[in-house]
Amino acid sequence: MKERELPLIALRAFAVAARTSNLTSAAKELGVTHGAVSKQVNALESWLGQKLFAREGRGLVLTPYGQVLAGKLGQAVKDIGAACDYVRRQRRQTVLAVEAPATFAMYFLMPRLRLFEAKNPNFAVWISTRITGQMPDFSANDIIITRGSVQCVRSHLHEPVLLFEEQLTLVSADSLLKEKPVKKPSDVLKHRLITSETRPGHWDAWLSAAGIHDYLLEGGHRFDHMFVAMHAVREGLGSIIAPKNFFRPNNAERGLRCSLPRITVKGEPYFAHSTLRADSKSANRFICWLKDITASH
Repeated sequence: MKERELPLIALRAFAVAARTSNLTSAAKELGVTHGAVSKQVNALESWLGQKLFAREGRGLVLTPYGQVLAGKLGQAVKDIGAACDYVRRQRRQTVLAVEAPATFAMYFLMPRLRLFEAKNPNFAVWISTRITGQMPDFSANDIIITRGSVQCVRSHLHEPVLLFEEQLTLVSADSLLKEKPVKKPSDVLKHRLITSETRPGHWDAWLSAAGIHDYLLEGGHRFDHMFVAMHAVREGLGSIIAPKNFFRPNNAERGLRCSLPRITVKGEPYFAHSTLRADSKSANRFICWLKDITASH
């Protein structure tokens, strides 16, 4: 059945009449006459081809079909009312929908989001994630965070704002470092070297920068995406090369630590863009905040 075919006015009249079990009371609540409610209920019964009320003395009782319809309508009206109340309560809040790469969202954005909301209590930020190779959802988001080249998406977005360029460094779990400390670069060779298919070449570049040459990288744990690989690192299964930018100075993130933070190699840049649907003032406030916190790292 199509929505436009539903007799919404008659359904509303019936829902109130069913709840009050009295057409006069229903008419008073709806602000109409007794006859208007009776007419709507009769029209609904004709449309359905079923009686919804039966006479019992001077009152009305629901028929079995009326009970079924009243139960469903009553819950639907409560749900609609609750949704409307929620939206009305939020009318003074600005909602920003932000889409970001999964690893960036998990390790950089979400741990810091409360800082933004604390400074901007009238803003609510909704985060969604995407994985490498997945196109951004331009129609459903106000701000898009991208990593690397942005040429293919610029027609859907305003000018990009550079947030930072990755500084890739060694990342390990505290639990693993207690068991196998890393004091110098060669110590990491005692760990299993974890890699991600979406970020090839990171270990080779870092080992070269650390002065470890001719090391044959083979075996170890290999995962399809960075955020999965990071989970394995948290479990103490090995170490990985990951963006130092994701970790706040002198503060381990989720039990992870940069044990040799001075040895880094350059990775990809991250950009923030506002979409064509975004309120420019609100989007710029969030992007400026992002820019400020990335500059402090």
